[in-house]
Amino acid sequence: MDKSPLSPLFDPHSVAMFGASPKGSSVGAMAYRNLISRGFEGPIYPINPKYKAIGEATCHARIGDVPDEVDLAVIATPARTVPAIMRDCAEAGVKAVIVLSAGFGEGDGSGKGLEAQVEAIARKGGIRFMGPNCVGLVRPWLGLDATFLRSQTPKGRLALVSQSGALISAIADWAAPHHSGFSAMVSLGNSTDVDFGDTLDFLATDPHTDAILLYIEGIKDAPNFMSALRRASRLKPVVVLKSGRHAVSSEAAHTHTGALIGSDEVFDAALERAGAVRVDTLGQLFAAAELLANTKKTSGDRLCIITNGGGAGVLAADRAGDLGLSLPPLSVDTKKLLDKVLPPYWSHANPVDILGDATPDAYGAAVKAAMADPDNDGVLVMLTPQAMTDAVAAAKSVIDALPARRRKPLLACWMGESSVVEARNLLSEAGVPDFDTPERAVEGFSYLAQHHQNRKLALEVPRARAFEKGLDLDGARMIIASALSEGRKMLSDTESKALLRAFNIPVNMTIEARSPADALVAAETVGFPVAMKISSPDVSHKTDVGGVRINVAHAATVTRAYHEITASVKKALPEARISGVTVEAMADLRHARELVIGASRDPVFGPTILFGAGGTMVEVMRDSAVALPPLNAVLSDRLINKTRVSKALDSFRDYDPVDRGALVDVLKRISIILSELPEVTEMDINPLFAGPDGVLAVDARISVARPPAKDGRYDHMAIHPYPRHLARETFLSDGTPLMIRPIRPEDAEYEQEFMRDLSKEAKQMRFMGSVNELSPEMLAQFTQIDYRREMALVAMAEIEGRDVQVGVARYVINPDQKSCEFAIVVSDRIQHQGLGTKLMKGLFSAAQDHDLEVIEGTVLKKNEPMLRLMKELGFTQRPDPDDRDVVIVERWL
Repeated sequence: MDKSPLSPLFDPHSVAMFGASPKGSSVGAMAYRNLISRGFEGPIYPINPKYKAIGEATCHARIGDVPDEVDLAVIATPARTVPAIMRDCAEAGVKAVIVLSAGFGEGDGSGKGLEAQVEAIARKGGIRFMGPNCVGLVRPWLGLDATFLRSQTPKGRLALVSQSGALISAIADWAAPHHSGFSAMVSLGNSTDVDFGDTLDFLATDPHTDAILLYIEGIKDAPNFMSALRRASRLKPVVVLKSGRHAVSSEAAHTHTGALIGSDEVFDAALERAGAVRVDTLGQLFAAAELLANTKKTSGDRLCIITNGGGAGVLAADRAGDLGLSLPPLSVDTKKLLDKVLPPYWSHANPVDILGDATPDAYGAAVKAAMADPDNDGVLVMLTPQAMTDAVAAAKSVIDALPARRRKPLLACWMGESSVVEARNLLSEAGVPDFDTPERAVEGFSYLAQHHQNRKLALEVPRARAFEKGLDLDGARMIIASALSEGRKMLSDTESKALLRAFNIPVNMTIEARSPADALVAAETVGFPVAMKISSPDVSHKTDVGGVRINVAHAATVTRAYHEITASVKKALPEARISGVTVEAMADLRHARELVIGASRDPVFGPTILFGAGGTMVEVMRDSAVALPPLNAVLSDRLINKTRVSKALDSFRDYDPVDRGALVDVLKRISIILSELPEVTEMDINPLFAGPDGVLAVDARISVARPPAKDGRYDHMAIHPYPRHLARETFLSDGTPLMIRPIRPEDAEYEQEFMRDLSKEAKQMRFMGSVNELSPEMLAQFTQIDYRREMALVAMAEIEGRDVQVGVARYVINPDQKSCEFAIVVSDRIQHQGLGTKLMKGLFSAAQDHDLEVIEGTVLKKNEPMLRLMKELGFTQRPDPDDRDVVIVERWL
């Protein structure tokens, strides 16, 4: 992989400071003092036409006068001067800029024109810039402090990225007294260019960063944010504080789903999908910083609590229960150890109450035993200052009891203030995270436990299933196009159900009736008893206006029901356009539960999917959960399990369990609808009947709109869905049917079997080393890919009556976003039949979808068949200057 384009910003070799000043409290003066006083070893060039020199450094009038190359320019001059400075930087070859200056798009927005100028100049000049209106960037390990902060940030392995400069300032001031260090502090300001996604991409692979904290006020580029956050969270803990949790959309919702989904619920769903951990308060973010600065991981959620005060132990246990943490019983061996060193009246349980008169030795023994107990994943030791308590000696005893190599986190909570200050300092200096309340300490452990759980969930793969065919995307698009051509934003009941049917979602037959006579014919056609519902583009919730009659059992009552329905709606909504009624057979599904599945469009994250308890009281009960599409079977199951109604899907009383697979299939197909049809803005299937014999969509309502013009097929999605359009059927040269398609999470079993079947030589050629079995981490990496940043095509053939993977080709997009690095391997059983050529041509097509210009790779020199294939496909070849056994191949697309 190429070097990150943000390397000149985060790891510069030289810096220029615009607005540098020898004295005073201006932003430029403070930033320059920080630059020259924090130990940065590269050259620093002050730039200010007012001065010839600042201290011993020559001060230049403009950057063009600097004799050497400059990686990073820091600008602290009035906003009106910044466009010209940015243009000078572009001409001088500067690749990274930090704009500290304010007066752009923030506030009343009067500076938006200036901001647009700066952005255009930077883009044309190939400059990546941070800000404007930001505090700047600190890289303590590099001695780089390009900020006007008053506090020096200590060195460590924790990164903070914030849209608030004030928060950066507060944490920088807090860090040193709490013995917390940072690898980076990043103030994004207006995020005109460099945003959360860009920064996360860099920090995800930054060798100096072990964990990341984010403070977010708003997201500008959801797709880039989600891609980067998913990648970073797989590699290291990411903890997020989001402000504005109770902001709600002012737009009226046309469907139940729109009323149920709030913006904060969607943000929660986005973080959960990405694998990040969320905190709700600034205090919790400080707690996360304290913990992550000293402790990197845990292997589970089992916490052992040690305390000298029963009340403190109960408070900690209560908070653990709130957060879903486990307090496991002590092992037999641990109890025996503690019985030898503690008074007879200790609790003999978790929390471990070592009593109010606990000696320092008792603390040390309890910690040593708990840290050695294999039945817990972390230890919290607490002290309440009592008359006989020696807080300092207890802290020293705890530190002495720590194993040389800690395999689990130890957290401390020395409660109180003046009498425990010295003890807290000792603990922090020893790398033991210290908290001032039991609740905050338990919350700290929960962040590690959540990250561990997220990593486990990421490795969970859906069961292998055949690729779903038979979806009528063209028919669905024609239904929507017809409605939009008539100026309608709502599909009729029959159109909505027809669209669902096009995606193989079971629906009950519905017939439009424009008169009482039509209604009678329709009722006789579908069979009594029937349900009759108003048909009007202006009625969102039919029951609310008397627009529904159910169990209409006889022909004689059809006409009366028709007149009652239309009269009731006219009275409630005099302006409503009424085209008649719909008539449908009463749903007859054994042991059916009423559910709702819906979709809505979030202004930031795009399409969202809701699942919950359905029926007429859906908005009162509010038993629902939200997820971001696309969904697979595993994600659909998780969404269902978040609701209370999920328990009613199992056997209870005389009800048989629901066909869970059929329900999951509906969620997956709704996900495909939202992915492939950007015109769909809202959807309700309410009720969706689910029973032992399957599911049935009884009522459906779908809103549509013309999507904004965008370049990409899936630009409306925060997470790139499965690119179905790249799947194609073909044949091997011997006539064997073959499907080449993008890889799916469901392909993990196929991928593992494919790897096992490869010969030793084939594995050597693909991995340039010995790989016998794919680990769960590798399987997840290979099958749960981000289609925005990479592509993998699998070749599937039917052999002896079952689907078998016979080849795979993949590429990963390089940081320059213009080139990609590929790899390919073909089954030993399918050789010399043109499969390699077909896979590579499929990669070319996918790469062109990504607007890539170059595809490149490395091939072992002894792999002559592959080198011949590369030559036939038009790749150039050259020796790898760093490895004589490897050939670099490259092709322009």
